[in-house]
Amino acid sequence: EINGFFKFEFLVFGVIIAIAALRCMAFRVSCDNDSVYIRTGILFIKRCEIQISKLSSVQTARNPFDVIFGSVTFRINTEAGTYKRSDFEFKLRFSDAKELSKMLYGGEEVSKQRFSPIKVAIMAAATSSAFTGMIIGVPIINRAGNLLGIALSEMLLDEINNVSAKIETHFPPIVNTVSLVLLLGYAISFIYSFLKFVNFRVIMGEKKLEVCSGFFTRVRTAFKRSSVNDVKIEQTALMLLLKRYSLKVSVGGFGDPKSESQVMVPSGRYGEIKKDFSFYFPFLTPQSNYIEPKRSLLNQSRFLFWPSVLLIVVLAVSISSAIIFDEFTRFIFFLTFVALCFVFYYAYISLLEYKNGKICFGNNVLVQSKRGLRTCEMYCPKEKIGQIRLLRVFTDFYYKTCKVRITLCSESADSIQLRHIDYETAKQEILNSFNISE
Repeated sequence: EINGFFKFEFLVFGVIIAIAALRCMAFRVSCDNDSVYIRTGILFIKRCEIQISKLSSVQTARNPFDVIFGSVTFRINTEAGTYKRSDFEFKLRFSDAKELSKMLYGGEEVSKQRFSPIKVAIMAAATSSAFTGMIIGVPIINRAGNLLGIALSEMLLDEINNVSAKIETHFPPIVNTVSLVLLLGYAISFIYSFLKFVNFRVIMGEKKLEVCSGFFTRVRTAFKRSSVNDVKIEQTALMLLLKRYSLKVSVGGFGDPKSESQVMVPSGRYGEIKKDFSFYFPFLTPQSNYIEPKRSLLNQSRFLFWPSVLLIVVLAVSISSAIIFDEFTRFIFFLTFVALCFVFYYAYISLLEYKNGKICFGNNVLVQSKRGLRTCEMYCPKEKIGQIRLLRVFTDFYYKTCKVRITLCSESADSIQLRHIDYETAKQEILNSFNISE
């Protein structure tokens, strides 16, 4: 029986379909040898002409609904436009999207490189986090429970409590529960990352690069080699244990909601990455002298200053908490153990920055340092540098050192820094490299 409520729903549905049909009729996209033309709007018409030489990237995404309807989400990006959003995003037929991509970037192809699911799994495991998994999983569980009329979240927490109570350990039950929740969140994040990057392959042409990945939603991103602002070779904690690295490139105007970085190598050996991509990115082999932190026990202690401060703070808070809340001693011991693991890893990363950190100025710029809790090598052409800052605090004036921070010139600029570099040496190298007179 269709009552008044259902009539209202059908009316709203009809209005939505009518608006979609009008938008479809009002949309036009065309292309010639030099430019792509886009026309949108019903009452307020907007026309845009973009020179193909100004495009930074073109992206197509196809989810299961697109497969059913034979459509593709097409995104066109330049280095202008709205921050962290694609400049133009619209739907096309699959055949039309394929033809438009060919017209914009051509169909030439030099080589294709596929990455096994094991390498994708290593990257997914290295970049996943329990916090991300909970952000993804909790809304899905709540919505599924609301649709089914079942309190799935409460059922899941009850099951986690039952399992944690059965685990015999030196830690209290609350620690077991928290550990299981974190492991479940990490598992959700790992599955999400793995499905996002599975079927990963890189297609390398003379002037362009394409990256394809995804299981449910297949994403294909094409960009010119000239649009690449920098290349980063990174290593997380798990990759450090497995002696693997990942390679990312920063593409101006890429439009990703988090950054402009595009993964090119999920995981691989350092030598293989440099060998495979040095031809496409010549600036991976800088030709100039390196500036390094002074190798001395005094300078090493400066790199370990903040880990030492964190260690003292963790021990002081733990001891005082154990004295005040003696009934939670085992729980405090567990939290202290986790915090100490973090502090020791932070100290190890700081030591790597001291031993391996270096900066190279010239036609190509290299900075090898750390970013957060991962090691990073950033390579870029000199013309891509937006800003170089020499930062000094009161201790730097005493030791005649500085912190060098390099920021790229892009929409969502990459930035990296190296600490405790000799001030006069860094200053003179920058002046000579960029032909600047004091």
